[in-house]
Amino acid sequence: MARNVSVAGQKFAAIRRERYLTQEEFAQRLAMSAANVRRIEQSDTSGMHFKNLRRLATLVKTSPKQLLEQIGVADEASTDGAPSNGDCDFPRGIAEDSLMPVTEIEHFHGVSATRTEDRTAVRRAAIVVPQGTDRRFSVTIDGDCMEPKYQHGQIVVFSIDAAEREGIIDGRNYFIQFVDGDNTFKRIFLDPENRESLLLKCWNEKYPPRTVERSSIKLLARAMHKFVMDEAC
Repeated sequence: MARNVSVAGQKFAAIRRERYLTQEEFAQRLAMSAANVRRIEQSDTSGMHFKNLRRLATLVKTSPKQLLEQIGVADEASTDGAPSNGDCDFPRGIAEDSLMPVTEIEHFHGVSATRTEDRTAVRRAAIVVPQGTDRRFSVTIDGDCMEPKYQHGQIVVFSIDAAEREGIIDGRNYFIQFVDGDNTFKRIFLDPENRESLLLKCWNEKYPPRTVERSSIKLLARAMHKFVMDEAC
């Protein structure tokens, strides 16, 4: 499997801007495509191939390890939290050695916010993300219901422990698994008059909201960041 590290798109872009390079010039120096440079810069979090990371480190006259300390993505779920009861269908990742502590997490395809389908048994190869203590998994987004925030085909990393630690945060984005096995990805809003009811909304306003009861939910996992895979060339 191709080895990738997670980098922050804005920090990656800052390196280019500090050198007053266009995206095309930056891509040429890194032997990457301009489209790949744009994709990384436009993503909150992007997977960057080690080969490309080494080229960038050479360009800025530093080591790959030091470069990752500058542009790497810290694990959002690194704060201490109470242990979970383990009631979930997504096992934790397996740690591996790399320039930055990373782990493999399971990757599922795909979840749609407009269809209720049980997709948990349909898996793809694991992806590499910053190492952390949280139970996490990733899902490929299917459909346009969470646009423009989340695009069809993007990979989103979810944390089970973040949802358990924080409770439901009004207006945040969650992977939701219901007790009947159906899955969806939506924003959750609390009903101020009935705390047992939750309003599920898509970012795409052409889709109507849906009301569910808390008791119908088996698993919640909060969306942590979008992940765009880097080209290996």
